[in-house]
Amino acid sequence: MLRHLHPIVAANRAPLALQPADPYRGTPERLVKGSGGLVTGLSTLAATTEAVWVAVARDEADRMLMERGDPAELVTEDGTAYRVAFVDPGREAYELYYSVISNPLLWFIQHYLWDLAREPVVDGSTQEAWTKGYLAVNELVAEQVVRQARASRQTPLVFVQDYQLYCVPAMVRNELRDVRIQHFVHVPWPTPQYWSILPRRMRDAIVDGMLGADVIGFQTSRDVRNFLMTCEDNLGLTVDMRERTVLYEGRAIWVRNYPISIDVNELTRLAERPEVLAEERSIAEWRPKHLILRVDRTDLSKNIVRGFLAYERMLEAHRELHGDVVFWAFLQPSRQDIDDYRAYLGNVLGVAARINRTYSRGGWTPIRVEVEENMERAAAAYKSFDVLLVNPIYDGMNLVAKEGPLINRTCGVLVLSENAGSHEELGRHAITVNPFDVDETAEALYLGLTMDQQQRQQRQEGIREIVRTNDISRWISLQLQDLRELIG
Repeated sequence: MLRHLHPIVAANRAPLALQPADPYRGTPERLVKGSGGLVTGLSTLAATTEAVWVAVARDEADRMLMERGDPAELVTEDGTAYRVAFVDPGREAYELYYSVISNPLLWFIQHYLWDLAREPVVDGSTQEAWTKGYLAVNELVAEQVVRQARASRQTPLVFVQDYQLYCVPAMVRNELRDVRIQHFVHVPWPTPQYWSILPRRMRDAIVDGMLGADVIGFQTSRDVRNFLMTCEDNLGLTVDMRERTVLYEGRAIWVRNYPISIDVNELTRLAERPEVLAEERSIAEWRPKHLILRVDRTDLSKNIVRGFLAYERMLEAHRELHGDVVFWAFLQPSRQDIDDYRAYLGNVLGVAARINRTYSRGGWTPIRVEVEENMERAAAAYKSFDVLLVNPIYDGMNLVAKEGPLINRTCGVLVLSENAGSHEELGRHAITVNPFDVDETAEALYLGLTMDQQQRQQRQEGIREIVRTNDISRWISLQLQDLRELIG
């Protein structure tokens, strides 16, 4: 199918990052593959099909790459080649687009994070950020997609990614008659009522923009239902819940769920690298009898504080565990340019410090918090846990729930929020918790620590079988299969 089409990926971020040379430290320039589920999911497609990746220049490093071509031919240090066509909206427009509208406004809506009695306050400055930031950047991305499409004689096949670019599909379709567009949303899609936080002109523009696609993909069947209901309730469109389609301007748009996954072979290889083995030996030197782990970004949606409070309840109820258990929170800093995120990280550290002051004794510290980006150390942590806590308030998927059990070596148990997208696939093999119920989560942590070996092993093998079967290649192939059926 792809031989007759010209694949183009449109996303906020490029699939790689430039780490410039540092003459003072004597370190050379490095081009490294980006992190995160979106980059992982699409890198294989972009690299193997010679797709052009359209991205927004976010900083000076991206602007330096932008000068290398349109598209720039870039090769990461692991030998993967990409063709990246950047757009540069300028710092002010990018700030409005990303730090005012995309994050936090849309992110908070799609993860049900707003304290509605106080926030958000939608006023003239919000409308200005929407017009001069969000719409302006979406227009730049759409123009670049159209430009790259017209440079090829093949039919363009455009993969638009996530919530930062909701208006791009309709903008591209307005310019290209012979185009196929698939828009994948990596975050949860909330109920129609929750979208009413936004003024109608904004929320309708989002859905109208998305309906420029031929296929709209989500992580879970719940997200699909919520989107179809949004089209029906908020815009009065005709939907078919059984066929999962929306009728719009004479076209039928398919709405499907494609749960994103991980590169099983790559993670398995990573787990055996010398750096990971060294980290694993280091962990073994300090870990007590029981190790509870969480690996997360310091995002409000990850629910880190309630996880600590649940652990505290467990310590209150089970004093026999004192000295024999540690809760290790291995955290990656997230969006520290936004006030709410900086405050949340402070809250996380403050709660952990209070619990440690209360319970520490005789050289035992019940909570260990590390804040750093280190995939080798994260992989070693995955291999070492007895219980992995994944308790987001809401999450599109949460790949930690798939990564950890895959390479764990201690028959570790997954405690999983019912509101994580991964729960739809993995829930029957995890201990399910309501992310707001700290008592239930405390009981789940204790159950995970005390569960017999056979049950632990059965649960872990169940998760591994699902992850190995539904890997990142399947995520891509299912989307291409639906597009093939649509194109005929």
